[in-house]
Amino acid sequence: MPAKTPRLSSALDAVKTTARRYDPTMPIPRAGHALAIVLGPLLAVAVAAPAGADDPRAALVDELVELHPDATTELGTPSLTLDTARGVPAGVHVLITGLEPGDTLSFRLDGLDDAAWFRLIDVPVEENTGLASRTEQFDGRPNPHVIREAPFRVFEVLRPVTDAIVAEATTIALRVEVAIAADVPRGSRTLTIRLRMNDAPLPPLAWTLDVHGAVVPPAGRDTYAYTNWFSPDEIATRHGIEPWSEAFWPMLARYATLMHRGRQNVFWVRWTDMFDVVDGVPTLRRERLVRYVDTFTDAGLWWIEGAPFATRPGGDWSRPDLELKFEHRPATAPEGVALLRAAGAPLMALLRERAWVERWVQHLADEPTDVNAADYRRLAAIMRDVMPGVPLVEATMCTSVAGAIDIWCPQVQAFQQERAFFDARRDAGDRCWVYTCLVPGGPWLNRLLDMERLRQVYLGWSLVRDDLDGYLHWGLNHYKADPFAQSVVDHPAMPNTTNRLPAGDTHVIYPGDDGPWSGQRFEAHRIGMEDAELLRQLKRVDPERARAIIDAVCRAFDDYDTDVAAYRRAKRDLLTALDRE
Repeated sequence: MPAKTPRLSSALDAVKTTARRYDPTMPIPRAGHALAIVLGPLLAVAVAAPAGADDPRAALVDELVELHPDATTELGTPSLTLDTARGVPAGVHVLITGLEPGDTLSFRLDGLDDAAWFRLIDVPVEENTGLASRTEQFDGRPNPHVIREAPFRVFEVLRPVTDAIVAEATTIALRVEVAIAADVPRGSRTLTIRLRMNDAPLPPLAWTLDVHGAVVPPAGRDTYAYTNWFSPDEIATRHGIEPWSEAFWPMLARYATLMHRGRQNVFWVRWTDMFDVVDGVPTLRRERLVRYVDTFTDAGLWWIEGAPFATRPGGDWSRPDLELKFEHRPATAPEGVALLRAAGAPLMALLRERAWVERWVQHLADEPTDVNAADYRRLAAIMRDVMPGVPLVEATMCTSVAGAIDIWCPQVQAFQQERAFFDARRDAGDRCWVYTCLVPGGPWLNRLLDMERLRQVYLGWSLVRDDLDGYLHWGLNHYKADPFAQSVVDHPAMPNTTNRLPAGDTHVIYPGDDGPWSGQRFEAHRIGMEDAELLRQLKRVDPERARAIIDAVCRAFDDYDTDVAAYRRAKRDLLTALDRE
């Protein structure tokens, strides 16, 4: 479960903060005991490493630099300055090497003794992502666009820690984080990170934050749409809870809290969870649905995304017809239409009663193609009558369903390659999100473990560059194996073949001891979505300047700068430009 991030705020020359063990039921505190924090130039610190090549050493590393268990402190620096907006978390990574199993490592941040600390846990990458999709095995071609040749391990999981760590390996990676309050004054603040190994101090590390004036608004109704499909079943299973029991709801709330932290503002509702259907007669689980929506609303998520309720019969992509997930009834045959109308009536009554109509968007059947486009169009016509006023959204690249969809969601490479079509649909009044999954691979932006963390950041930048409305991914926590032990898994529809899901495609967060733990890719995507809000602010007042900043590092979904220093320069340019507005 992610630790709560203390808020960095200021009164006179002091920081007022209250930090505590993460509790998703409590708001982030605005004030508490006052702790002094140094303002101004970078503190002078002792940076000499202890004598001996194998002695413990520590360095600060940018949170967007991929870290591996064999990394050395030469990757980092004893002092690091980062630019930040307000209203966001700020984090830095600490790499400690030269440890021996059994060594005890303690840590603190001067001035913020209870800042949020995490230990980074490494996970395996058994195979590299393929050049086009899936893994390299799928088409037998090597993919040069990866951070390292598989197999390897990469630090990925953010495990909250509050006490000293006993080393099991020679290298430990930590994350320390504070939250920059929306009302904190602009200026430079230097925080000193102090480490002790077996009660002996290591040289201190200096982390300076240059706080700019721009404020990132909380994720909600008016921010970019962002959805990660999640599995309530996996939430229950991984935490040993009966689905939908009283014990399930607090755990679901913890997941909702983490989703909102990552800037997710859209949450899906699976119809099969909310209806009982017996012999074609549906009964709405009204109380469950209300509690479910309220749980996510209370966490700060706004848009309600009705999940696809129809699919291909037997998963056969050659079939031209669709069937309901309820009792496998033909979706557009009389019996299926009758079932949909019987389910839609009480659902729409509840939407109107709870003022959810304006918040709800609805999928029909995931990824329609030319093969089943005709049946999809028939189903869309039915649903416009069953759920009037509710926009239809779908992950698809199929141009044959034009007119049946209000919110398009093509894969990023399809959007880029068919830009003229999607621009025409937007001119006609449609909206457009994008998505990634096991596709695309190679140089394209995606969220897989053997890709640069900057690719996840630039998914957010691309929304602004291409005037997109949102982003979708299927895998928040759809584990097919123990995610700490296995990252590449068989495609569920084709086990024991070369058709495998690439590293981390099924998930971007992890089931922790008492709730979800965030992942590096999820955090990097959060940063990109924060940046998107800032870029949108600049684009409104100075579109040419915004475009120049974007083009400096992220020109297309397959054309971007992988140098973290270049990104940091662009980020500083963005924040400086907003300071002048």
